[in-house]
Amino acid sequence: MIEIYILLSTGIFVGTLVGLFGIGGGLIIVPVISYILITVHGYSFDEALIRAIATSLASIVLSSSIAIISNHFNHNINWKIVSKFAPGVLIGSILIGFCLQQLPTNFIRTVFILYTLIAAYKILCPAVTNKISTLPSFFLTNFIGAGFGFLSGLVGIGGGTLFVPYMTSRGIKIKSAIGITSCLSLIIGFSSSTALFFSWQYSPILQHSPMIGAVYLPAIIFLTLPSLIFVKLSSDWLQKICDKKIQRAFAYLLILIGLIMLFMN
Repeated sequence: MIEIYILLSTGIFVGTLVGLFGIGGGLIIVPVISYILITVHGYSFDEALIRAIATSLASIVLSSSIAIISNHFNHNINWKIVSKFAPGVLIGSILIGFCLQQLPTNFIRTVFILYTLIAAYKILCPAVTNKISTLPSFFLTNFIGAGFGFLSGLVGIGGGTLFVPYMTSRGIKIKSAIGITSCLSLIIGFSSSTALFFSWQYSPILQHSPMIGAVYLPAIIFLTLPSLIFVKLSSDWLQKICDKKIQRAFAYLLILIGLIMLFMN
């Protein structure tokens, strides 16, 4: 029963984060699901981490879809910019989906921790931004998108910690960057989780917990579905919060998550 309470409370928190910060919720979901699989179901850290990432990627598909609808009606999405990034993001996301299970989990965890701390630093100490929004050529934009898509799939997140700082450094307002990222998160979640599903190698010893491929089904039911209500609410709250407060809160959250993952065994 305690597992359900953890999933429900995490879902509420994640839904709020998705709407406010444009992240797919993976930065919270991955540590929480890893903890549950280790402590409740007896998985090793290596098995739990990969399954938590797979579950997070599947969850992102649902939460990002709601965020897209809300951000679209709030006029926070520039579809021209989305289309400029989309091909590269798709390629990078599919590639990591097929490679994820083959990578060492210590490497994945190290990347996850460094990823959150560096992203937090860049948000708290931003580079000089362009006054006019500019993006590089279509080829370079897709090269960047492929790299961001690959790295996001590697740690099971929607890419907000990469795309949002990058876009704001190019002169795009943060609320618009968050809206654009919600679209790119959907591509990352769907492409990576689909590729991982078809490439997944089952572990016959560890099939006692409810799984669909590598996805932990109770997390989708008790975490993701409740979070969708709060995605809509927090997307509307975004319109009432100043940009600096959003950025600062986002950065502190990343630091906290990085530290939690560092001490998880």
